[in-house]
Amino acid sequence: MSRMESLAAATDKMGVFDNTLDDLSAMLFADARPLQFDVTGRIVIPADLLAHAGIGDTALFVGRGNSFQIWDPAAFRAAQEKSLKNLRASRPNLVI
Repeated sequence: MSRMESLAAATDKMGVFDNTLDDLSAMLFADARPLQFDVTGRIVIPADLLAHAGIGDTALFVGRGNSFQIWDPAAFRAAQEKSLKNLRASRPNLVI
């Protein structure tokens, strides 16, 4: 099952009249689209997504467990600092 199918299955478990369902499904699926590949098999990221992410000449691939994100390097450094600050303040307990 693909990640999108897993997300769809999870939202299917929500109540039809759940107030959050419309917002959540719009956030997850409304802008989703298949990506194109070039002749060598590389993903071609559409220009509007690059602009939305503020990505110019350089992109940074960031692992996120079973997935990854693509960031502008400077924007990622700023977001990472904010995440680290939040984690230091909340000191979460990860149970393994």
